[in-house]
Amino acid sequence: MKRVMITGTGKVGFIGNNLVEAFNEKYSLLTPARDELDLTDYNAVSRYFDGNKVDVLIHAASGVNDILDTDLKMFFNLEKYSNNLEKIVYFGSGAEYDKRYDIINVGENDIGNSIPADGYGLAKYIMNAYARNSDNIYNLRFFGIFGKYEDWTYKFISNLCCKAIFDLPLTIRRECCFDYIYIDDLPDIVEWLIENKPDYNDYNFVSGKPVLLTEIADIIKIVSEKNLDISVLNPEGRNNEYTASNKRLKAQVSWFEPTSLYKAIEELFIWYFNNKDLIDLNILKKTK
Repeated sequence: MKRVMITGTGKVGFIGNNLVEAFNEKYSLLTPARDELDLTDYNAVSRYFDGNKVDVLIHAASGVNDILDTDLKMFFNLEKYSNNLEKIVYFGSGAEYDKRYDIINVGENDIGNSIPADGYGLAKYIMNAYARNSDNIYNLRFFGIFGKYEDWTYKFISNLCCKAIFDLPLTIRRECCFDYIYIDDLPDIVEWLIENKPDYNDYNFVSGKPVLLTEIADIIKIVSEKNLDISVLNPEGRNNEYTASNKRLKAQVSWFEPTSLYKAIEELFIWYFNNKDLIDLNILKKTK
């Protein structure tokens, strides 16, 4: 059984916690929380790898403050041990394409047409450039991924599911076209990356089916069976589009078929309904 280390678990580990849940019986897992291992501290990382045998690293942690500095420190502290690992899988972002402009159905070869100006996007851009020149580092690039364990106070789909449960209006800051994919689709692709030798070092992980935020709100109304008000707080214009192509991934993983948005939202709504104790109504009422 492979020994797989997953970073980014703990109380705020949306991606990490879902992967732990999915892989708990498939791999021998190492899941150091933030207070157990400071990934920005090279000496701490060195001690951890010296004391633990790791076959594959799944890097799902991300910085909170000073993101450019923090994310790059974490990535390169871990990269130092890549020669001792079968592979490293980490999660990039559509921000690598530069969110100052519309990002429309982009492919992996479109990276570099514009360099991100924000710290988060630039960090992910630098990490991707390094991964592309590596032998065993792979970037699975997210645009919009949603599901259980994410922060419902600001994550769009979870926030609206929670509001629907408590009969609150569904609010949208500004209309936008996104490409969302369900968290339950992630483990199979990560397992494929772990068990195979991919042809490329970076892949867009998207559904390939763009959707407007108002269309998502309409689905939540149907799923909840409630005639809730939908309001767009800034009705003038739209935010920049944020969509991508998944042709590269599907060409290699022919069985990959993302969960339909309706089914995914339905499952998530039921999960929140069954876990209403996780939702603070007073905080929910203040979210937009």
